[in-house]
Amino acid sequence: MFDEQLIAEAARRLSAAAPQARVILFGSHARGDARPGSDLDFLVVEPAVDDPAEESVRLRRTLRGLGVFADVVVVSEREAEEWREVRGSLIHSALSEGRPVAA
Repeated sequence: MFDEQLIAEAARRLSAAAPQARVILFGSHARGDARPGSDLDFLVVEPAVDDPAEESVRLRRTLRGLGVFADVVVVSEREAEEWREVRGSLIHSALSEGRPVAA
């Protein structure tokens, strides 16, 4: 379980590395039911992205030294809109349950 200052610092780093992106915290920390050992889950919505997997790795590297376990899911604005209403999809869950932590 991570405190709000650590979450804010992680969000700040992600936002600095992807300044045009929306950064959304989702999962147990956003819902308020995180347990010890729970990781942080971030959805990063960028205007466009060529290789989401490569971008995810690049963004996760910005979190080094924080001592956090984090999943960073990267999608384009177009993909976010396409999947927003698809119940059961990760993007739907992240957008409906998550909370913006950087814009």
